[in-house]
Amino acid sequence: MSQVPLIATEENTMESSICNMVILEAGLPGDTWRYCVEREQLAERSEWFRAMLVGPLAPAPSDPPPVLKLQHIEKRAFDYLLRYVLDEPINFQSVTTARATLDAAHQYLCPELARLAVEYLERNLNSNTVLEIYQGLSLYANYVTSAFNSPTAPPAPGDDAGEIAAVCTRLLLTCLDVIDSEPEAIFSQEYFEELSCAEVEELACRDTLRLNNESILFHALDRWAASKCRRNGVEPSASNKRSALSDDVWYSVRYSLMTDREFIEGPMASGILSSEESAYIVARILGHQKGEEVRSSVNGPLPRLTNNPRIDVRMYEDQSCRMSKSGKKECQDNRKNRRKECVNQGQRTCARIGNCLVRVLACIFD
Repeated sequence: MSQVPLIATEENTMESSICNMVILEAGLPGDTWRYCVEREQLAERSEWFRAMLVGPLAPAPSDPPPVLKLQHIEKRAFDYLLRYVLDEPINFQSVTTARATLDAAHQYLCPELARLAVEYLERNLNSNTVLEIYQGLSLYANYVTSAFNSPTAPPAPGDDAGEIAAVCTRLLLTCLDVIDSEPEAIFSQEYFEELSCAEVEELACRDTLRLNNESILFHALDRWAASKCRRNGVEPSASNKRSALSDDVWYSVRYSLMTDREFIEGPMASGILSSEESAYIVARILGHQKGEEVRSSVNGPLPRLTNNPRIDVRMYEDQSCRMSKSGKKECQDNRKNRRKECVNQGQRTCARIGNCLVRVLACIFD
């Protein structure tokens, strides 16, 4: 029978220490950071690390230590995750890193790290950063209804996922408020093209967007659809761009609130709308009653067309943004005057629009 010494030798201690080490390589291939860490130290502080480093699927001890590649996490985000696990101070330096750290906190179920990331993002949230923060955030948040200030039940004690969802929901609602307040500046950004189809639909269909010019939204959708076509390796033709988004999204644009020139030079010239759709919309803009005959002959999304302003006064009352009666009347008068001005302008300038409008009017009065 072999005898085990009562006092471990220095050589045995060093060997045991080496066997307890592991190298974590975090980041995308070709852009990684490496960390040589003790298995037991991390396992004591995180259930996730315990399963990965000392569980049944953990790599066998070796000299040199084994390498675990974590390609699903951004390198700086993992650096902050490691600092958090080791109780080191967290001081974010950029929105990009804080947003990536929020992803890591969600994946590794670290609610306190998620809270720190959300607080930093809220302090640095503006029209230039909101899309980067908003992208993918709904995956972590609770379901957001159209009702404002709707109460939600707090997460149960020890519910790490629920705590993360709560702070992400708060951040998501703040992002939507910023987008509502400055949609023209935000929709013109290139980052809009990086959003998912569901995110584009959510933003385009919001009735609370304070858009003074609906053509800005259409051009943003046009750019997004072209980018989607290129990602899929297809030609960004008018028909392919139309197919990239649903009719609900294309008709979330209030075309009838545009002037005739805005519509003809934008949506109509793009070819995304059919000639029949364009004919009916131009008739609506110019105030021609006979356009209803065109509508009845066109099957498709035309019933979705609306000329209601996006901002509903009742919604802002629910948000404690009450307007005085005189302010409401002035706002309504301004809307009516704007509609009349659009119609008058269209009637005055329709003779100068060109061959494109002539073809549309011919279709209307055929």
